[in-house]
Amino acid sequence: MFVRFRQTKTRLQASLIETRRIDGKVRHEHIASLGSVDEPPSVDGRIAFWQRLHERLGKLSNRLDAAAQAKVMAAVHARIPMVTADEQRALQLENAKDDLRFWDALADMHASTVEGNKGLAAAAERTIAKSEAERANAAEHVEQAKERIARIERGEDVPGGLGKNPLDLERILRDAGWSRSDIQHVHDLNLLCESVADGEDAVIKKLVAVSMRSSDLASKRWVRKMLRVLRDTESE
Repeated sequence: MFVRFRQTKTRLQASLIETRRIDGKVRHEHIASLGSVDEPPSVDGRIAFWQRLHERLGKLSNRLDAAAQAKVMAAVHARIPMVTADEQRALQLENAKDDLRFWDALADMHASTVEGNKGLAAAAERTIAKSEAERANAAEHVEQAKERIARIERGEDVPGGLGKNPLDLERILRDAGWSRSDIQHVHDLNLLCESVADGEDAVIKKLVAVSMRSSDLASKRWVRKMLRVLRDTESE
């Protein structure tokens, strides 16, 4: 009984072969596969190979006694050496260093995410505080307007209110964080909605409704394009 090795471009395979003489001729009978290892064999590959080899030899204990198994392992060791204690420690050290590099990089990534979100949270808090102040100011003006309406309805003399309403809506919106592009987009949407009559295609109405919920660049371009199409149609 002997160990046969077959080598491919990337693997080295080992098999247990038994020799028999049948009708005066030598025949080779395949007994069991002993496994394979990458070529050239790495330390971790050799560790895994030898673990499986011991399992396979254990299953062949009914055919191989201790002496035969020792002979097989010696033959395998000549081609696929067992891993030494020094090699095991070196592999453990390299794997530990790989773990350190991986977890250190992951920690840095999450630290950057935390800092970025802290900045977003701080910006959000400032926006919330500013909006709360504007809301309180608007609520105060709401009460003043209600009181003014009530006094006028009671027939009281109320000064002012006879000229053009001095409210600057664009300034109010810009103070709230709207850009000129956002304001123009709402204006264009209003024109587009007014241009779509009740009997128009329902698909167009649906697209208008979807666009009203979005202020991205694609939506703005689509609204402007629709307005141009409607204006061109009206001029024909």
